Amino acid sequence: MQATQTNATTSTRRPQRAMFDQPTSQLGRTYLALSNADAWLMLHELAAEIRQRYHHMDSEAAISARLRDLRRHHGIDIESRRRGDSPAHEYRLMRKMPAQRQPDMLEIRQ
Repeated sequence: MQATQTNATTSTRRPQRAMFDQPTSQLGRTYLALSNADAWLMLHELAAEIRQRYHHMDSEAAISARLRDLRRHHGIDIESRRRGDSPAHEYRLMRKMPAQRQPDMLEIRQ
């Protein structure tokens, strides 16, 4: 087996990072399915949503890994909790509320 070497003149092509808002990647499908959900979703429910919406069979293990990626590498706030007495977790995307306009001090004094 021959080892390959790279030098400064050889350009190596790096794979593009998956965008979390494009359904062409697992990361994107996971983000989009979770962001459009109105309720807490368990992994199997999220997998079913992805299957229905994007016609892809992403496994629960893969979805769990993509949730970690969204949290750790993309800074997306995803909340997790146990569903009832079950050891299984359910997830939802934390939506940030828009900042409310604060009154100006001159408005308050008038």
